[in-house]
Amino acid sequence: MKDISATVIVDLIGKNEEELFKNLEYTRRKNVKKAIKSGLYVEDAGSEKDYKNCYKMYARIIQEGGSTPFPYSIWRNWSTSENWKLFAIKKGEKSIGYFSVIPITRKYYGLDSEEKGVRPRVFASDKKYQQYRTNDFIYWNTILYGLKERVNFVDLGGYQIKPRGHLKEVNQFKERWGGKVFYYYRDYPILTAVGRKLVRNVGLFWQINEMLKKRKPKIPECF
Repeated sequence: MKDISATVIVDLIGKNEEELFKNLEYTRRKNVKKAIKSGLYVEDAGSEKDYKNCYKMYARIIQEGGSTPFPYSIWRNWSTSENWKLFAIKKGEKSIGYFSVIPITRKYYGLDSEEKGVRPRVFASDKKYQQYRTNDFIYWNTILYGLKERVNFVDLGGYQIKPRGHLKEVNQFKERWGGKVFYYYRDYPILTAVGRKLVRNVGLFWQINEMLKKRKPKIPECF
């Protein structure tokens, strides 16, 4: 059974870094500049130590969002099965954030197209260093990675339809990176599709789902 989903897609076709930067909302540009001025930089990662550090940050974010993260072993198998490309955000020698990306095509959205793009799997950062605007730096470098790889688009990793709670702020943040909201349909088992519709449209079911998330580990598409 099909159900609607949404994400934010940044179109890279015919654009350079300067144009993409101009398309960012003013505060995002300001924060990226602050991150760069603060000495943040990106480094390829991939060691087990990096993955464990990333997981600690990821798990904390999931918990603060009211959900229960999967154990490290399951999360690590997820990264291996999808062959993540992992990057560390560094301040001096300290890793203060991570992000991972995977290659996709438009077939991800059920379309008959081999057009290439990239999609993040995990964004994670240490809150102790948020004054350096780590999250903004992560999003900007995800876009730059797509530009470097010469793909046609960057999918910023999901957009909640009819959001509630902190997900409204997540949507607003993703809207400020020069992309457009893109709606598409995917096939789900019938009970899953019905459940998604109920959670999205009925407040009581949303509340029940929030309570269940605290008990049942869940890996989101991206956060």
